[in-house]
Amino acid sequence: MLKQPILSIRNLAVRFRDERDGAIIPIFGIMLVIIIVMAGAAVDVSRVVNAREKLSYALDAAALAAATQLSTQALTDAEIQKVITDSFKGNMSDADFLDEAIDNLSFVVDSENGRVTVTSAATMDNMFIDFGGYGKEAFGPETFTFGTNSQVTFSRFDVEMAMVVDVTGSMSGEINDLKDAAESVVNILIPDGSTESKVKISLVPYSVGVNLDSYASAATGGLSTKCATERAGSEKYTDASYTVSPLGDGSGTYRSQDCSGSVIQPLTDNRSSLMTAINGLTTDGYTAGQTGVGVGWYTLSPNWKDLWPAESAPAEYSDSEVLKFALIMTDGDFNTHYNKQSLTKSQCKNKQDNGQYDGPCYNGTNDYWLEKSQWGYSGKSSQRALSLCGAMRNSGITIYTVYFGTATSSDGARVMQDCADPGKYYAATSSDDLVAAFSNIAKKIQQVYLSQ
Repeated sequence: MLKQPILSIRNLAVRFRDERDGAIIPIFGIMLVIIIVMAGAAVDVSRVVNAREKLSYALDAAALAAATQLSTQALTDAEIQKVITDSFKGNMSDADFLDEAIDNLSFVVDSENGRVTVTSAATMDNMFIDFGGYGKEAFGPETFTFGTNSQVTFSRFDVEMAMVVDVTGSMSGEINDLKDAAESVVNILIPDGSTESKVKISLVPYSVGVNLDSYASAATGGLSTKCATERAGSEKYTDASYTVSPLGDGSGTYRSQDCSGSVIQPLTDNRSSLMTAINGLTTDGYTAGQTGVGVGWYTLSPNWKDLWPAESAPAEYSDSEVLKFALIMTDGDFNTHYNKQSLTKSQCKNKQDNGQYDGPCYNGTNDYWLEKSQWGYSGKSSQRALSLCGAMRNSGITIYTVYFGTATSSDGARVMQDCADPGKYYAATSSDDLVAAFSNIAKKIQQVYLSQ
């Protein structure tokens, strides 16, 4: 009875031994499918990783574009969305999943902390894991979903900047270069197309005085309808010992050479106004640099806010959300200043006869402002300018300066060096250098407010 089952088992073993070579074929086929799926899965995963990296790069660029715009101007949600979408499209134009990524594109602006976060997601078909539509139930999904975000900080600060430029007679051959340099500052800090810019710039051209135009009467107590130079005293618009005031003797009569035809532009974020003022720069006269420094300061000083239109009124020094800068430029030595003297009529007439004064003389003893020429680093024009620069820095204004010319060891260059904050002095020995210096300063200012 037992012998028959044993023989049956032995026969089965022999049969299995004889047929095991044929069993390798289906086993090999199964293993080949698994190997293909695993290799294909690696390809699918690699494609998704690359797509996610591309998405991440595009989101970084879009967030940076938005942050840059938000640092310089106030934007509506629709404007932010357009900036982000335009940048995103530019960096994802050849992506198969672009439309879906744009549909999922979103942003959040944290104004309090100065952060913008941009997010997106998309899906990608699996070419191998799905295995022709038959493998997804056994091996994995038909698509992979991937997404990421990017966060960039932007400046929460506003910027006020005074651009003080030399338009004396010695600049006549380079005035177009100066215009190019000044325009480069505007193009960087208030780009074309800007609306509600967070940056305001004033333009202060100077020679032997500053052409205050319609602001002259208020600034000088009605003594001038055009030009202002300096005076000592404690008048309303005074921040330091020497400040803006009329040239003359109180008569209201001013010579045409008392200041150039280049007119001041108070703080504004209007590109068109700034470009018009820059284009209108003309040259004439000697170099009373301290008058330009003084008026440049007063476009930034809250002590002068009542003089300017409301939209040009500078912020208080205590306003922690406003950064103040000055860019001061000259091409030579400061050489002209003004002294107030009390003179009798005969003394005044004597000065007229000797060519020292050409204003009207009055009866009795009167105060007269007399133009003086004194060159050198120790001259009153230079020292008054340096005094103003020091007072500006003490008020929290950051000063950049440019000396334009080859005499880089001259008194004028020394004044610019000592006026500037440490590391913020530029020597421009050529026209190209002048434009580059102004552009670099604008970029430095941009970096400052972007990083804070």
